[in-house]
Amino acid sequence: MPNLEDIIKLVDRQNRWRRQECLNLIASESVMSPLAEKYYISDFHGRYNEHSGPERHYCGTIHSYEIEELCNQIFRERFETPFVDVRPISGAIANMVVYTAFARPGDIIVALGIPNGAHVSSTQWGIAGVRGLKSIDMFFDIENMNIDVENTVKLIDKVKPKIVMLGASVILFPEPVKEIRERIDPKIKIVYDASHVFGLIYGGVFQQPLEEGADLITSSTHKTFQGPQGGIVIGSKNLSGEEWQKVETAIFPGIMSNTHIHRFPALAITALEMNEFGKDYAKQVVKNAKVLAESLYEKGFDVLCPNLGFTESHQILVNVSKFGGGKPVSELLEESNIICNKIALPTDKPQDATRNPSGIRLGVQELTRWGMKEEEMRTIAELFKKVLVEEKNVKNEVIELKNRFNEVHYCFKLG
Repeated sequence: MPNLEDIIKLVDRQNRWRRQECLNLIASESVMSPLAEKYYISDFHGRYNEHSGPERHYCGTIHSYEIEELCNQIFRERFETPFVDVRPISGAIANMVVYTAFARPGDIIVALGIPNGAHVSSTQWGIAGVRGLKSIDMFFDIENMNIDVENTVKLIDKVKPKIVMLGASVILFPEPVKEIRERIDPKIKIVYDASHVFGLIYGGVFQQPLEEGADLITSSTHKTFQGPQGGIVIGSKNLSGEEWQKVETAIFPGIMSNTHIHRFPALAITALEMNEFGKDYAKQVVKNAKVLAESLYEKGFDVLCPNLGFTESHQILVNVSKFGGGKPVSELLEESNIICNKIALPTDKPQDATRNPSGIRLGVQELTRWGMKEEEMRTIAELFKKVLVEEKNVKNEVIELKNRFNEVHYCFKLG
């Protein structure tokens, strides 16, 4: 029977391993600032705040409603729109909200497709399928790792979807939001899933989907935007109040009851930190990604899109099929405390996508958060070579490198 000591030891091991001893290159993770972490736990943790607009359905929620509205207001001002809701508890739930608001079972959506980098929530295997929607894959330009606009527009004109889903879980470059918006029926809602690049968008170094014609942004709040795990929906200021009300109603009473309000103070702190430090942080993320990609390429690794400068985001894609594929490579790197994930590339067969795809995906946002810069990216590329080419275990070198970077940057100081 597990006991209290087992639980405490396990948490201590996790904190030591992933925070002090690993190079974390998972593209969908990061760490909150010490100040945000301090206010992540509070009395809000066990409370509810069901409400329809300002009409609160529980007593005792005065401050709960205030902290939620404070979060909303920070994002409203940043994105210059009155339409923000931070209640979704994940990016996938944010997608469910817009599917519920603007489509009905049996309707068609057009999305990127998993082989081309879409999140599973926009496919028949995820939330879109659960909602009874038919998801049709866009056309994709493999060489440029981006949407084939011409053929995708033709597809949209043919199938007449209710929603076009842009944004991606595998995203190296800004997507052609403007080009698609200008050429399709204005009644079709364009939703940009910004979960991976939300911090870069917020920091002003990636594209600005709402300004380019997207009707809504959905996102998580814990990847390149380094807040607590959660979600957000942001509507264009050009939406009507009636359309936004569909979003609000889909959230509550439609989908959400407990909105995990304990995360809102940490989310608000992170947003204010991003207001202050986000541009410098986002610029450094992209610099680091480019340098790591270039350094890996120079050492003989098959990094995608060298002709386009490899990446404009936090992500790098490496075809590691010559080393056995993404599964054994990511597991071998883990033995040296280098943490990344296998990933399907557009050239992979469907049966290989979840088993042993050709690629690995690297994200540099967390290492940037710890203060690493270009020099460290070159060192990390050398560590990859030692593990995968020279077949060495470099765990001790990884721990030594990480021990030099134990302070979270681009944030307010604690105390």
